[in-house]
Amino acid sequence: MPVVIEPVNTKAALSEFIRLPGRLYRDFPAYVPPLTMDRKGFLDPAKAPLFKHGKAQYWIARRDGMAVGRISAQIDEAQPEATFGNAGMFGCLDAIDDGEVVEALLTVAVDWLRGQGKTRAVGPCLLSMNEEAGLLVEGHDEPPLIMTPWHPPYLERHVLAAGFSACRDLHHWRLDHIEDHLRTLNERHRTVTAAAITIRPLNMRDIPRDLEIMRLVYNDAWKDNWGFVPLEPEDLAGLSRDLKPFVRPELGMIVERAGKPVAVAMIFPNLFEITADLGADPSVLGWAKLGYRTFFHKFSTGRIILLGVLSEFRQSVTGAMIAMAMVDEIITRFTNYNNDLKWVEAGWVLDNNERLRKLLQQFGFSITRTLRLYDRELGAG
Repeated sequence: MPVVIEPVNTKAALSEFIRLPGRLYRDFPAYVPPLTMDRKGFLDPAKAPLFKHGKAQYWIARRDGMAVGRISAQIDEAQPEATFGNAGMFGCLDAIDDGEVVEALLTVAVDWLRGQGKTRAVGPCLLSMNEEAGLLVEGHDEPPLIMTPWHPPYLERHVLAAGFSACRDLHHWRLDHIEDHLRTLNERHRTVTAAAITIRPLNMRDIPRDLEIMRLVYNDAWKDNWGFVPLEPEDLAGLSRDLKPFVRPELGMIVERAGKPVAVAMIFPNLFEITADLGADPSVLGWAKLGYRTFFHKFSTGRIILLGVLSEFRQSVTGAMIAMAMVDEIITRFTNYNNDLKWVEAGWVLDNNERLRKLLQQFGFSITRTLRLYDRELGAG
């Protein structure tokens, strides 16, 4: 039967679009679906941050009436032209192991972007580079991690066959041996003193102010980085709303020097620890379990999701000392929160970011997941 591509134009179709990966990948033991509620926050036009500074179109692929894949195409007006040139993004790419399906999905996304005046397509990412970027190509059997995409191994083959080329790799780095990190704690505390900095936790009574500080420092820190798209206020507002019940003040930090914010970091607990056995749409009992776990569960894994030092300290000894002190403080605080800490991941990190790679290696981190971005020049069609 031929593949039919249908635009998502109704609430029912949007609901199917959001839930589709859970059905497509239900036979893969390594795949754990995120909560539908969480996905709506990223994909529902009424809630998703992208729609406040961009636009997107969704499609579902069907064969013989059965949904067999999905894709999005989007334009983020916050994306600087220096990031990808005159490019639009594609994302939400999920499909069965069928090259015809994947090619049909990519074709409709490319045609839409070309119709919007774009000359290049880059992806996949959920909707924005600041959300879930890249196609998982290594680390398929790793435990699920908050805000980290999962794709079946066959998908890359079909993307390449459809005329896309790999352009960059994004790595996740994991620290497993926490005890080794803590043995040199006193030595690293001397680094904080030498850098003349103070590190404070988030002020939970004035979260909007501290989130704005984090946004501004983060944007300045990464503004010259490949693939950079500035965080907009609504991007962090959504995270604050959805994750505030799980974020403790000591797991977010602002580094100050002479009273001025110079660096920021935040670690999010890995929510899959308390949701993985509940399914994407928990029952009433499941929601009750989730409520109980929200208050009493001690997370043992997490992800460093915001990390940045002001650009004025780049390639300086002081900047290196600040970064080292900050990574140390992140791990130390998470360990103090839970002595049974198993691991923490930092990501994503560009494949050619040598300064950050060396810093992570120095602290004992190693690569556990690789997410790949692809691009294609669109031409005239």
